[in-house]
Amino acid sequence: MEVLGAYGGIREAAASVPPTEPAPDRLTRYRDSLRVCLTAGLAATDLLALAGSCLAGAALRHGSPFDGNWQIFFFLAPTYFLAAVSLRAYAVQAATSLSRALSASFTALLITAGLFLTALFALKVGSRLSRLEIGYSFLLAFALIGMGRMMATLLTRSWLLPFVAPRLVVLTDRRDTEAPGGDDLTTYVEVGGAGLTPRRDDPAFFAALSERIGYADRVVLAFSDARERLEWTEAMRLSGFESEVVVDLGGFEPLSLSRWNEQTTLLVSRGPLSLTERLTKRVFDLAVTLPLLVAAAPTIVAAALLVKLDSPGPAFFVQERVGRNNRPYRCFKLRTMRREATDATGQVSASRGDGRVTRVGRFLRRTSIDELPQLLNVLIGNMSLVGPRPHALGSRAEGALFWELVPDYWSRHAVKPGLTGLAQIRGLRGATQSRRDIEARVAADLEYINNWSLWMDVKVLLLTVRVIIHRNAH
Repeated sequence: MEVLGAYGGIREAAASVPPTEPAPDRLTRYRDSLRVCLTAGLAATDLLALAGSCLAGAALRHGSPFDGNWQIFFFLAPTYFLAAVSLRAYAVQAATSLSRALSASFTALLITAGLFLTALFALKVGSRLSRLEIGYSFLLAFALIGMGRMMATLLTRSWLLPFVAPRLVVLTDRRDTEAPGGDDLTTYVEVGGAGLTPRRDDPAFFAALSERIGYADRVVLAFSDARERLEWTEAMRLSGFESEVVVDLGGFEPLSLSRWNEQTTLLVSRGPLSLTERLTKRVFDLAVTLPLLVAAAPTIVAAALLVKLDSPGPAFFVQERVGRNNRPYRCFKLRTMRREATDATGQVSASRGDGRVTRVGRFLRRTSIDELPQLLNVLIGNMSLVGPRPHALGSRAEGALFWELVPDYWSRHAVKPGLTGLAQIRGLRGATQSRRDIEARVAADLEYINNWSLWMDVKVLLLTVRVIIHRNAH
């Protein structure tokens, strides 16, 4: 069932673990406590690895772990911890997946290194610290944290997974429904066969229900009969368990529930951000963009000089793109193509090995440095740090304009376009060759608009670090 898809990754991890006996009640009932202990253990392992790397860095540079500037640990530790928490490095899913664990931990470490170096530059104290010691410390931090996470993942998958993985109980009226083979985390209960009949005035019913559900994390009601589904929904509302009901909406996905005239309504879309939300987003953009622009200015100037030296023509490329409320605006970039081959309307997307791209341009595109001048667009106010990426009016896929392929295309312009967005951190970058390419990007853009929050902007910016250099950037 689709509602169970979120547990796919953990199911796969569980399937790779040798069969074990059912978890003893004393461990099952304390699952939340075990999860807290697991989270604390992972955090302690990371911080110990970070402390060890600082001491080892000092020892390698000065001959003693307590010489030098090992005290930088007290700056790095809280910064790394906050970044790791934001990236969900200590979630159960990260504890059972080595790729997720390493991705989150290494990204948090890169963010920590960036903030640390920015602080050194801003405070003008870099000359007091040994660059070699700092380099040793960060290299060792990557190695030690990586090894610690590998061991933690192995131990979790081998010993703790049956006790900490989320468990699901599905109450249904279908006798032919059973858990897929190898899925020990989901229990299907056919209520008729189990002798469960919802009676809201009977304590014995709730006692029997509680016995069946046990210590599950979620309860899903999957009933084909509408009347029975309503009865069970009312009963579960009083049960004290977190529960949800499967409703056939014909493939439609509502955003949330609301009320009108004593009836339940489904929120199907949301309009532009409110005035308060737009003001909050603008203040955040300015607070982040100003220091970023100061820090990026030397890189932009150096890249502009390289562009001029590499091929004749202007250093910057200005193109008309679609902005908020579908209004066109002038978008700034560093020029990455030969002057005579630039495409003002964007009808042909750059592809891998594109002959129009210069030598320097290829590097700028690969590293996303060509997008840095768009910080000026953010400062001016026709772009935001986070939002749907702006497209040129002539952008095409499969020979057709974007809006001819995706009916909801224009809805993505309810907010300002962004330097980065939800689509980009999901790896949806590069040329749009097919309808599926643009459909996936528009879907991600609409998801961002419909679920916007300031915290989402912060998370997208943090996760952008992972995709600044991407195989689809060409």
